[in-house]
Amino acid sequence: MSRTQTLLVIAGEDSGDLHGAELLRELKRRRPDLRIIGVGGPRMTPYLDRKLADVKDLAVVGFIEVIKHLPRLNRLFKQILAASHEEAIAGALLIDYPGFNLRLAKALRKQMPSVKLHQYVCPQVWAWKKGRIPDLGRTLDTLYCLFDFEPELFRGYPVDAQFVGHPLVEVVKPECDRAAFFAETGLDPLRPLVALLPGSRKGEIQRLLPPMADLARRWRQEQPEVQWVLPVAPTLDPAFVRAYLGDAPILLVQDRTYAARAHANAALVASGTATLETALLGTPFAIVYRLNALTYQLARRIVKVPHFGLANVVAGREVARELLQDDVSAERLGQELRRLLDPDVACKVRAELAEVRGHLGDPGAAGRVAEDLLKKL
Repeated sequence: MSRTQTLLVIAGEDSGDLHGAELLRELKRRRPDLRIIGVGGPRMTPYLDRKLADVKDLAVVGFIEVIKHLPRLNRLFKQILAASHEEAIAGALLIDYPGFNLRLAKALRKQMPSVKLHQYVCPQVWAWKKGRIPDLGRTLDTLYCLFDFEPELFRGYPVDAQFVGHPLVEVVKPECDRAAFFAETGLDPLRPLVALLPGSRKGEIQRLLPPMADLARRWRQEQPEVQWVLPVAPTLDPAFVRAYLGDAPILLVQDRTYAARAHANAALVASGTATLETALLGTPFAIVYRLNALTYQLARRIVKVPHFGLANVVAGREVARELLQDDVSAERLGQELRRLLDPDVACKVRAELAEVRGHLGDPGAAGRVAEDLLKKL
């Protein structure tokens, strides 16, 4: 290359930061001179030559919540467009985060028509907003799909929609073995362990952690042998999470998000990518989620799939119970945990979770995307 090319990369949440870091590593390995600018979290940051913002600045969930943050999001949107012009980007790689990224793709298409636009992680248009299919199909140059059923949705549109496999297949593995995890945390390997994953956004912590903490407090008397661990998402400050625990006997751990689940007997997991990760780790779990009441009513009218949790969508059936809205209570969470901690039930659930792995393709997704993307720059 006679001149250094610049790629804009935008991730808007923790899962995008995870997938983005793997992909940026593969891009830099193949093209060390490639200049990468954009928005990412702690994992992507080492690969960004110019960081425009952090995923924390974009991590907002729910229709109502987005409205409250619109002025800030609009300012960031304009900053990204200005930087794209200033850097004369050769291409844009948009990672998941469909609402913001599709709007950005349209603006880039209009203002910089020669720039190639690539989306990594197909938005879940099969679940809601099917009206976005023509928009994506006509606006983007490439759509890298993580699930094998997605490319078919874009047949007949000019976008190159291709199944690349799911990067979680190779990313998801415990950071340390069982003995090291229990030694490190001071937990007792002979007692049952429950992992709590209330999400990677502040709003999720505020809605999901209080009933989880309430359950842990109740079980201090009712099921004193059970231990509780909460791996803190890198997008969150542990002090913020701790504020919602009160005196609940829950141990916070950092940099052990996979080990905490892999070595647990059961888990309660916020709906999203974390449900796929937990399925790959093989730990019996329940999917929990609670939205703003109005947001939930709107979502119920829009969502067109029988399951809410991603692991269940991929499996095509319920492999993990879904506890939504009013079911996210200490009493209901406790009932489901008792079921999952039963050895016979746990054995059956583990077998079902193994089937999810079969739908996610072969290892090497990030490498396949990097190869294709560099050819198209």
